[in-house]
Amino acid sequence: MKHLHCIWLTFTLLLLSGVASLSAQEKTFPTSTFSLHAGPSWYTGKMLGITHQADAYKNDLRKGVAWEAEYWYTGTRSSEKAVKVGPGLLYQGSLYKAAHETGTDKINMHYLALQLGVFFFHKHGMWQVSAGPGYQFYADKSTVYGKPRNVSMNKFAFNLSGGGEYFLSRHWGLSARLNWVMSSSSAYSVDYHGEHWQVNDPQTGKGYFGQLSLLFGVNYHF
Repeated sequence: MKHLHCIWLTFTLLLLSGVASLSAQEKTFPTSTFSLHAGPSWYTGKMLGITHQADAYKNDLRKGVAWEAEYWYTGTRSSEKAVKVGPGLLYQGSLYKAAHETGTDKINMHYLALQLGVFFFHKHGMWQVSAGPGYQFYADKSTVYGKPRNVSMNKFAFNLSGGGEYFLSRHWGLSARLNWVMSSSSAYSVDYHGEHWQVNDPQTGKGYFGQLSLLFGVNYHF
């Protein structure tokens, strides 16, 4: 009987220890987030190096699509409601294209940046604002009279972002973000018909350009 009591006592202690361990785990939350988003985007600011300058054509060219991937480290927290500050990494790509009688433009922009974000967690989701410096790769793979013409304009850039997320589970959520990438340039490179040259804009000097994107997607917390 003594041996049986010892066995039951040991089993009970192990069971209580396991329950306590599970309870402690349930009070902790994921420390990192990976996100994928896509949505409409608008080219903002000055258009440098495009093949046609008519306002109607520019308006068509400004409408595009964007996609992005993000990683965030939010740190440890032990309650559903918390305010956290954490670093992150951002990639965003975008595409804008249009055509006219004598040519086309197909603008690709790829943006890579470090981020610093502020996260406002609550029971069913979170709000986030972030900003950071990065580098924007710009390429306009255009055509003029059927011949390829490439324009490049790679520049340092900066972004401001804000968004929100609704938690579906402990690890998954649906989210929306507004991201504004800003850069500027006074010159661009052109390759056309076997020639390469640098074009400066003496009329207006340095011109701002960028992309404003409204993105929807999923977040995975781990």
